[in-house]
Amino acid sequence: MIHIKVYNVLLLEAEYRKVLPVVRAFARKGHNVYTVSLNKFSIGGSSKYVKKNYFVEQLTVQNVLEIVEKHNIDVIIPSNEKSVELLSSNEDKFIVPLVTPSMESYLICRDKLKTIQFAEKLGVRVPKTFTFKDYEDFKDHFDKIDISPLVLKPKSSAGSRGLLYIDNKEQLLNTLTKDYIDKYGFPLIQERIPSGGRPVGSSFLYYDGQEVLGFCHQRLREYPPSGGPSTLAVSIYDQEALDIGRKLLSNLKWNGLAMVEFKEDPRTSELILMEINPRMWGTIGLAIFSGADFTDAIVKVFLENVDPNDVDKEYKSGCYFRWVFPGDIMSIMLSKNLTAGQKFRELFRRYDNVTYQIAEKGDVKPIFAMLMYSIAKQFGHIIQ
Repeated sequence: MIHIKVYNVLLLEAEYRKVLPVVRAFARKGHNVYTVSLNKFSIGGSSKYVKKNYFVEQLTVQNVLEIVEKHNIDVIIPSNEKSVELLSSNEDKFIVPLVTPSMESYLICRDKLKTIQFAEKLGVRVPKTFTFKDYEDFKDHFDKIDISPLVLKPKSSAGSRGLLYIDNKEQLLNTLTKDYIDKYGFPLIQERIPSGGRPVGSSFLYYDGQEVLGFCHQRLREYPPSGGPSTLAVSIYDQEALDIGRKLLSNLKWNGLAMVEFKEDPRTSELILMEINPRMWGTIGLAIFSGADFTDAIVKVFLENVDPNDVDKEYKSGCYFRWVFPGDIMSIMLSKNLTAGQKFRELFRRYDNVTYQIAEKGDVKPIFAMLMYSIAKQFGHIIQ
């Protein structure tokens, strides 16, 4: 009989949907999972597989250390920016392994301008980007913007917050207002890659600058349609996406999880770098379902000192991921490219080899947590 060592795993910012399949994967292997949530309606923290979820109003080194000591935690995994920043900037205060990058590497990825500059030095293709010191500099050198359509991107915003699509320079002048700048800071102004190309992501686990595991997916639908998280995605194998991701993360001497996001240029079929997400990504559940088990890889390399080269790197392509409610339902209903009949068929379409982000028989509390989260967010009462 093979004896499997049981570890105590701590996941931070467990309120997010993406944490739920990670919780389930660790627990199914027999490990004890503890979570910390900054939201009372915690999707990951409400799973039946969680030994104990801690709700905190503020994430601090002290409250994380108290949980580590109380439960003899073996490894800490952040899921989003707040927890990555907390751990990366306080590495010296923890004696257990942290699945997190150095602060220097993290800040390059967190700042979209630094990401663009870093990628260009490595010869990675990026959208043409215009930068200005402030609004006055923008007005004085407006003529240097010589292309359209464009997109506005806050330098450090996550997701689609502050993302605006601009059709021409006149619209740019009307859109880039003082209110926008006060809210998001002065943004990057980039060329908009034409639609029609594949949105592709290559995701990785790194240990001390060395790749442990890689995975690729293609986004099929998203919500909001203007650039939100995936609501429907499929596992693929894309050598170009994997190679570019490796080049970027290896040169960053990465440690931990990251997802490198691309958009295919339909004019050239080249992959254009959009951003590097320096954290756990939304479709990590698809990776695990497809056989790229990042939870198992974390245990082997971060806790059991297995050589990263010896970790199984095979996974299946053609597996699907779906976030049904409200994500994919809203994505379908708001689509401008589908007829009413097509929308009906897509709503009820069945997929083979599919994993659902939230729903799982016997683990229903996360569904209610997501509903409460959505209602509270709609009415502005989210506690974070």
